[in-house]
Amino acid sequence: MKKRLLSMLALMCVMTACTQADNKTTPEPSTNPVISVVDLPETQAPIAQPEFETTWALTSTNGYGVLDSTFSKIKIIMNSPGTEIFGVQTYHEGLPLIQGITYHLSFDLSSTIERPVEVFIMNVDNSAIEFNQMLTATENGSHYEFDIKIQGNTSWNGRLAFNTGAPTAETTYDYHEVTISNLIFQEASNGPTEPNIKVNQTGYLPNSQKKVVFPFDQGDCFQVIDVNTNTVVYTAPILRKLYNESTKETTFYGDFSDFTTPGRYRLQSQLNGTSFEFEIQENLYHSLLDQTVKMLSLQRCGAELTEDWAGAFAHAQCHTQSATLYGTDQELDVSGGWHDAGDYGRYVPTGAKAAIDLMLAYQINPDLFTDSIGIPESGNGVADILDEARVELEWLLKMQNGWGGVYDKVVTAQFPDFIKPDQDTAPLYVMQEMTTSAGDFVGAMALAYSVFKDVDADFAQRCLDAAKLSWDYLQSATLSVYTNPEGFSAGQYSDDNDTDERYLASAALYAVTDEQKYLDAVKSIFQASADQLTGVQWKTMGSYGTYLMLKLSDVQNTDAAFYQQLLSKLISDAEHVLNATSNDGYFVSLYSAYAWGSNADIANNGMLLALANDIRANINYANSSADHLHYLLGRNSLNISFVTNTGTLSPQHLHHRPASAAKALLPDALVGGPDSALEDPITQSMFNGETAPAKCYVDDAESYSTNEVAIYWNSPLVALISAVEKAN
Repeated sequence: MKKRLLSMLALMCVMTACTQADNKTTPEPSTNPVISVVDLPETQAPIAQPEFETTWALTSTNGYGVLDSTFSKIKIIMNSPGTEIFGVQTYHEGLPLIQGITYHLSFDLSSTIERPVEVFIMNVDNSAIEFNQMLTATENGSHYEFDIKIQGNTSWNGRLAFNTGAPTAETTYDYHEVTISNLIFQEASNGPTEPNIKVNQTGYLPNSQKKVVFPFDQGDCFQVIDVNTNTVVYTAPILRKLYNESTKETTFYGDFSDFTTPGRYRLQSQLNGTSFEFEIQENLYHSLLDQTVKMLSLQRCGAELTEDWAGAFAHAQCHTQSATLYGTDQELDVSGGWHDAGDYGRYVPTGAKAAIDLMLAYQINPDLFTDSIGIPESGNGVADILDEARVELEWLLKMQNGWGGVYDKVVTAQFPDFIKPDQDTAPLYVMQEMTTSAGDFVGAMALAYSVFKDVDADFAQRCLDAAKLSWDYLQSATLSVYTNPEGFSAGQYSDDNDTDERYLASAALYAVTDEQKYLDAVKSIFQASADQLTGVQWKTMGSYGTYLMLKLSDVQNTDAAFYQQLLSKLISDAEHVLNATSNDGYFVSLYSAYAWGSNADIANNGMLLALANDIRANINYANSSADHLHYLLGRNSLNISFVTNTGTLSPQHLHHRPASAAKALLPDALVGGPDSALEDPITQSMFNGETAPAKCYVDDAESYSTNEVAIYWNSPLVALISAVEKAN
């Protein structure tokens, strides 16, 4: 109700003030298994909006006044004027005043009696007055505009004030009211404006929630401006003051969800704020979705990438030579799949996760995906996202041995130089079978059966048979933990717990077979280890298993009590992510834990919320899932879209061997993002322990801990976009 009232007020005020120009952290699991039966609501009401609070202040010295402000106007109720003009002062502090920059100040001024009002701007740091002007306020009101060039030192604590005391000791006034409306203070159009209102730089779907973030106090209201006509089309209040440990900012936010008209817009706050341009459009993310899938195709290994579709990333066949099974003289054909990241290693845990994400993205919203994104298989009658997932699935099948064990990875002993893939001819090694890899493999293959059975029945059956063989292998295999052998520096992806992988394997197989032995395994693992079954990361795969049990299996009809336990677990995990966003100024779930691949953590947490929403519709899950996407596309403290070639400002210098060799930018790739551990020489030279965790990011090819890309970072982004499109 509060949101509706504020929205109505915003629309009513379009002709008045501030109107026309005339929230690496996987959610922590619960400490005990979730085994209770719960009665969960089908939907949940939106989280209540906070009350509006003005950011203007009033001080009285020898006079007396009362501030009665709404987001649409500043009203000073004058009971006693005192004996000096500054006896009653209404002001706003915290304005950035940059030396040499010209600012434009405009407002309407009126009073119920004719009287003088002084306006001034001061550098609070040194008390230097940058501007002051005595004006006359009348009942009919006047419009004032001033251009003010800052002459003194730069200050981040400027004060804009209005003095409404008595101009002399002899002046007396009866009770009256002074009103200031249509107030805007901003850098002049000829100045080097730096956008500081944080938005999704791609934009918003018309009927979606549309929140923006202000990284410092920018007044009481903001405007949505049509960039084609330069007219104000919507006005709304600025809400919620919140200090953020992760960004070391005091943030505010605005919400213009009720504005749904398609077009291209920018935002302007009351006090010195503007945003990058963005769009409001139906199907806004379709092109981005296609291209984030195509990014994976440019990571293909073992095949020729021709210039007609790969452009600058064309190369001859790579890594097609036989690989040696480490510690033996056995040679294996393990060609194919995707290069994992900015290097040329190929890893089962991350590859299986990426394939699962693509298949789930398709299952969540199959009508969204086309057969025309521009890969070699385009036009074959199969959605290109499935063609791309199959590239990795075919390679995964090569990583299974004859008795069901699954090898962990294919690598060279050392990372290569920044050369093209076909120039990397160092010997290849296949690393030992791992139980974690086998569990991931089974999960991917069983899901592939569900996805491909109506597309290619023979391939689907091959996947299912392979999944069953590896599940049987797991029943007698014990945990194995990978560490790099001496002399090897490839990615370890070490995992010392295979409980979640065994759970995923059993759940995925039960979901497509309804065989009792798989259900028995799911129940056994769940009852003993539910606290270990949270997450959709390469290392924590439990939530995938729970989702597949709830989505694909018939357990709701065959065992209603266990279904409720599974549902309670997934909802509990989603609630943990949702709760983590409540104290975050950018509405995401990491708090201060920005680790290597933090953007993937954001995407994965958003995906987990989307999976929960797909099972049990909840508007808060849907909105928060979209909030995680908005962060990745620009609504973050760095004001950057972390996906290349999107938005106005995005990464240009990836840590990516093919890109460096081609002297080109890999398109539509999600970079790792801020890493407060400072795990490469570039970040170590630029930041220290005082840097805000969410700001420890460098757009530099040498910053491998913040600016690398990976298949299992793009894949949850694909799933997240798919879910956001469906929810809206």
